[in-house]
Amino acid sequence: MKSSSFITEELLRRCRKEKANQLQRSRQSFDPASLHDRKELSLLVEQALREGETYTSIARGHTHLGLTENDLNELIGPEDVVRMRIERFQQC
Repeated sequence: MKSSSFITEELLRRCRKEKANQLQRSRQSFDPASLHDRKELSLLVEQALREGETYTSIARGHTHLGLTENDLNELIGPEDVVRMRIERFQQC
Protein backbone atom coordinates (compact mmCIF):
# COMPACT_ATOMS: atom_id res chain seq x y z
CA MET A 1 0.00 0.00 0.00
CA LYS A 2 1.42 3.37 -0.99
CA SER A 3 0.55 6.19 1.34
CA SER A 4 0.06 9.72 0.13
CA SER A 5 1.91 12.46 1.98
CA PHE A 6 -0.15 14.19 4.66
CA ILE A 7 2.40 15.08 7.35
CA THR A 8 4.21 18.34 6.73
CA GLU A 9 7.94 18.72 7.05
CA GLU A 10 7.41 21.58 9.50
CA LEU A 11 5.18 19.52 11.81
CA LEU A 12 7.63 16.61 11.80
CA ARG A 13 10.54 18.97 12.50
CA ARG A 14 8.71 20.52 15.43
CA CYS A 15 7.79 17.12 16.86
CA ARG A 16 11.34 15.81 16.52
CA LYS A 17 12.67 18.93 18.23
CA GLU A 18 10.14 18.57 21.00
CA LYS A 19 11.05 14.91 21.51
CA ALA A 20 14.76 15.72 21.59
CA ASN A 21 14.15 18.43 24.19
CA GLN A 22 11.77 16.37 26.34
CA LEU A 23 14.21 15.88 29.20
CA GLN A 24 15.18 19.53 29.25
CA ARG A 25 11.52 20.61 29.16
CA SER A 26 10.73 18.49 32.18
CA ARG A 27 12.85 20.92 34.18
CA GLN A 28 11.14 23.97 32.70
CA SER A 29 7.61 25.36 32.76
CA PHE A 30 4.88 23.73 30.69
CA ASP A 31 4.89 24.53 26.96
CA PRO A 32 1.40 24.10 25.46
CA ALA A 33 2.67 24.67 21.89
CA SER A 34 4.73 21.47 21.84
CA LEU A 35 1.83 19.49 23.28
CA HIS A 36 -0.40 20.87 20.53
CA ASP A 37 2.10 19.82 17.83
CA ARG A 38 2.30 16.24 19.16
CA LYS A 39 -1.49 16.09 19.40
CA GLU A 40 -1.83 17.32 15.81
CA LEU A 41 0.61 14.66 14.58
CA SER A 42 -1.15 11.98 16.60
CA LEU A 43 -4.57 12.91 15.21
CA LEU A 44 -3.27 12.85 11.63
CA VAL A 45 -1.69 9.44 12.11
CA GLU A 46 -4.76 8.05 13.88
CA GLN A 47 -6.94 9.15 10.96
CA ALA A 48 -4.57 7.47 8.50
CA LEU A 49 -4.65 4.24 10.55
CA ARG A 50 -8.47 4.33 10.50
CA GLU A 51 -8.27 4.60 6.71
CA GLY A 52 -6.14 1.45 6.44
CA GLU A 53 -2.61 2.83 6.62
CA THR A 54 0.16 1.37 8.76
CA TYR A 55 3.23 2.99 10.30
CA THR A 56 5.21 1.40 7.46
CA SER A 57 3.02 2.90 4.73
CA ILE A 58 2.91 6.28 6.48
CA ALA A 59 6.71 6.34 6.71
CA ARG A 60 7.02 5.33 3.04
CA GLY A 61 4.63 8.12 2.05
CA HIS A 62 6.83 10.62 3.88
CA THR A 63 10.33 9.49 2.93
CA HIS A 64 10.98 12.98 1.56
CA LEU A 65 10.78 14.18 5.19
CA GLY A 66 13.02 11.42 6.49
CA LEU A 67 10.11 10.04 8.54
CA THR A 68 10.68 6.53 9.85
CA GLU A 69 8.58 3.99 11.70
CA ASN A 70 10.91 4.55 14.64
CA ASP A 71 10.02 8.28 14.59
CA LEU A 72 6.34 7.41 14.78
CA ASN A 73 6.96 4.99 17.64
CA GLU A 74 8.93 7.60 19.57
CA LEU A 75 6.67 10.57 18.82
CA ILE A 76 3.26 8.89 19.13
CA GLY A 77 3.76 5.44 20.62
CA PRO A 78 3.64 1.88 19.30
CA GLU A 79 1.23 1.29 16.44
CA ASP A 80 -0.61 -1.50 18.25
CA VAL A 81 -1.26 0.76 21.26
CA VAL A 82 -2.59 3.51 19.00
CA ARG A 83 -4.85 1.00 17.23
CA MET A 84 -6.19 -0.26 20.58
CA ARG A 85 -6.94 3.35 21.59
CA ILE A 86 -8.78 3.92 18.30
CA GLU A 87 -10.86 0.78 18.81
CA ARG A 88 -11.64 1.69 22.43
CA PHE A 89 -12.93 5.15 21.43
CA GLN A 90 -14.97 3.73 18.56
CA GLN A 91 -16.79 1.47 21.01
CA CYS A 92 -17.81 4.38 23.25
